[in-house]
Amino acid sequence: MCDFSEVPFKNGSINFKVNVTPVSLQNRGDRKAAFKRELQEITKTSPFVVTGTCWVSIDYYCQHVKRIKNPGAYDIDNIIKPILDSLVGQAGLILDDVLVDRVTVNWIDTPHEDHIEIQVEYPDLLFCGKDDLILIKHSSGWCFPIHRQIAKSDKGMDLIQKYFDIWNSIDDEHAFNASVCMLPIQNFVYFTKVRESGFEIIELKCS
Repeated sequence: MCDFSEVPFKNGSINFKVNVTPVSLQNRGDRKAAFKRELQEITKTSPFVVTGTCWVSIDYYCQHVKRIKNPGAYDIDNIIKPILDSLVGQAGLILDDVLVDRVTVNWIDTPHEDHIEIQVEYPDLLFCGKDDLILIKHSSGWCFPIHRQIAKSDKGMDLIQKYFDIWNSIDDEHAFNASVCMLPIQNFVYFTKVRESGFEIIELKCS
């Protein structure tokens, strides 16, 4: 179960299985790094990345007796952060975890070895080829994800500048509600969150 072709991306739902035991947020850094490498051995094969609002579902398959008879069994909330951290960036499936609006996690009994199954859904169908995605960075520190072909168009970049003008003018909920109809569906992301994502970042040349 691991289909990273364009068809499931166009359908807004990606599902895959990882034959690993999740790590806890409280585990040592080296264990979390090893887990991240294992998960990304799978996700890095995806040619696409989700760039908009998304939901993540995690099913942790584990023998019931191993969980209820083990005082050191991971609390369900502690396995979430390491998994989300492994899903972001160029080697993952999601541009940044700030885009995740909802996470659901389930323990599921299995007679087999521990493994996890992950589903990423995105209602706005916003995704881009990893090789085609670039981030336009404004002096405000905000970045906007676009297809690199748009960066070659003066009209396209003029539109991006207008989006930034609107976005940077928002300073409270009232201003947001008044401006949201003029903003794109595509989310803005902050530079410090994506600077190590592996994607190319280009400074916006303001006119």
